[in-house]
Amino acid sequence: MNATLIIIVTIAVIIVVISCIYIYNLSRLKFYKSRVDSSIIVINEELENRYKLIQDSKTSVEKSTKKDLDFYKELETIKNTNITSYELDRKITEAINTLYLIKNDFPKLADKKDFKELVRKLNESDTKITAAKSYYNKNNDFLVGLLKKFIPGFVGKVNNIKILPFYDTVELFEEDVKDIEE
Repeated sequence: MNATLIIIVTIAVIIVVISCIYIYNLSRLKFYKSRVDSSIIVINEELENRYKLIQDSKTSVEKSTKKDLDFYKELETIKNTNITSYELDRKITEAINTLYLIKNDFPKLADKKDFKELVRKLNESDTKITAAKSYYNKNNDFLVGLLKKFIPGFVGKVNNIKILPFYDTVELFEEDVKDIEE
């Protein structure tokens, strides 16, 4: 009777310890996963905001420069296609850099109040998206570090938590960026 009780208590203790380890690792993984997901949401919102700001600048820029600029058309076609947020970010950044060049080339445009407000909003957006990318990469680094360990990696596989590529290095390593979009 004593041996049976000892075996049952030992099995119960082992199950409780394994459960505690599993729950602890799962909570750590979900914590960093939720941070990564929230930063993806902020990045996507800021990309949408930047896109709208660029589109809002179209009339004043074309009126001041008296030129039909191609990057507006390119952005419209890109927005309607199915691309990743990383590619959209690159295209929007190119468009913003073009706007800054136009601002330097046309001083009358740079003096307009609405264009100054647009540039200020773009600078704020740039700060916000840079911070969100940094937050994403920092928390993704912790998540990747956990998933490479044995026990958290096992818990991650059981709960379908995958390693995500870092935001700014997606193109360098040609990894699947569909995971970022989710």
